[in-house]
Amino acid sequence: MTIRSDRDHGQHYRPRMTCLKKLEAMVVQMQDPSTGVKGSDQKLNVTTIPHVMTDQDIIAWIAKHMSMENNEAQAFGTMLVAYGYIYPLQDHKKLVLKSDGSLYRFQTPYFWPVQKWAAEDIDYAIYLAKRNIRKKGALDAHEQEEYDKLHKWMNHKWDFIVMQAKEQYHAGKARPKADRVVFDCQERAYWIVHRPPPQTHSAMDYGLDRHIDPNTEEICTSKSSVFKIYYLPIPALNINYSKAWIY
Repeated sequence: MTIRSDRDHGQHYRPRMTCLKKLEAMVVQMQDPSTGVKGSDQKLNVTTIPHVMTDQDIIAWIAKHMSMENNEAQAFGTMLVAYGYIYPLQDHKKLVLKSDGSLYRFQTPYFWPVQKWAAEDIDYAIYLAKRNIRKKGALDAHEQEEYDKLHKWMNHKWDFIVMQAKEQYHAGKARPKADRVVFDCQERAYWIVHRPPPQTHSAMDYGLDRHIDPNTEEICTSKSSVFKIYYLPIPALNINYSKAWIY
């Protein structure tokens, strides 16, 4: 993954950010070493993966700490998976929390949706190019389609994209195998959330980015007077509107 700058990209004021921050606080509690969801080392193929949880453990923790039934806890857990805070290790394309003993892990905070950098096409192109190198051209069908589209669209800088992909691939090869497998799973889970397969609903779909905080007071000055503009929520027909009052 390419390291991004600290530019906000309007993420701080985008819709559902308050909801995401509440989910983030819950996930932090779930990862507490003493009171959180208990994890263990599990073998995935031939590699031992640390801090792995079962779906039953996740559901039981949510049901206990939020005082809800197991089916409600499973629905809440599915929301955590859909937003990318927890990811499946086995069936990575289905962003749901099952109840059949499937294995899950917590996503690293670097890939949480509250980060200030956006998921951009050039990052996705580098990721697909890296996967294409690692899998020797055997990408999934929707990944191959996206790879071809990005290659055609970014043909003028494809050499740079391939160079970045090769550097990240060789850097990953230098890591211990367990760390390499974990990071590959984390990165794949991130892009499944932000670039889902066709005909798959994405929980990250939202409207236009906001570049101002709608809850703050704006002061507009002119030559003759000073205006204070307040943005007040006006509920109507279950739709949130805002109206400016000038005093």
